[in-house]
Amino acid sequence: MTNKINLVINLSILALLIYLSVAVKQIQDKVFPDPNIMMPMMGYDNGLDFKYNIQQFLNNALTQAIEEQEKQ
Repeated sequence: MTNKINLVINLSILALLIYLSVAVKQIQDKVFPDPNIMMPMMGYDNGLDFKYNIQQFLNNALTQAIEEQEKQ
C-alpha cells in the first residue's frame, strides 16, 4: 500500500517538474528570442496588485517569525 502511495507521489512530482520545465522554456523563448538580446516581458504586470501581494507576503512572514520567536 505504501509503495503505491510513494509511486503516486513520485509520479506527481515528476509531472510537476516536467510542467515547470516546459513553462520556463516558453518564458525563456519569449524573453530571449536572440541569445544576444533580451526582450522585456509584455504581459508582466508591475502594478499595484503585484506590489500589494509582495507586501502582504512579507508582512505575513514577519508576523509568523515574531510569533515563533515569542513561543520560544
